[in-house]
Amino acid sequence: MADNGDFDRAASSCQAYLQAQGPSARALYLLGLIEGAKGRNELAEDYFRKALYLQPQHEETLMHLALLLETRGDAAAGRVLRLRAQRSRRTAG
Repeated sequence: MADNGDFDRAASSCQAYLQAQGPSARALYLLGLIEGAKGRNELAEDYFRKALYLQPQHEETLMHLALLLETRGDAAAGRVLRLRAQRSRRTAG
C-alpha cells in the first residue's frame, strides 16, 4: 500500500496490526517510513525510536533514524547509529 502511495491506508493497517498483535518493531519501523514519506519527520523519529526500543539492533531502523538525525544536523548521533548498524551486521553475519 505504501509503495503505491496509499500512506493513510498503510498506516491504518500498521496501527490495526499493533492493536491486534501488540508491540512490533517491524510495524513501528514501517510507520516510521510512512510518516517520513509524508514529511512528518518528528513522528517518524518517534516510531523509529520505539522500534529500536523493542529491537535495538534492527539495522534498517538504525539506518533510517541515522539519516533523519543527520538531515536535521545531528551528525554525531547519526554516526553512532550507523556504527551500531555496522556492528549489528557483523554479529548477524
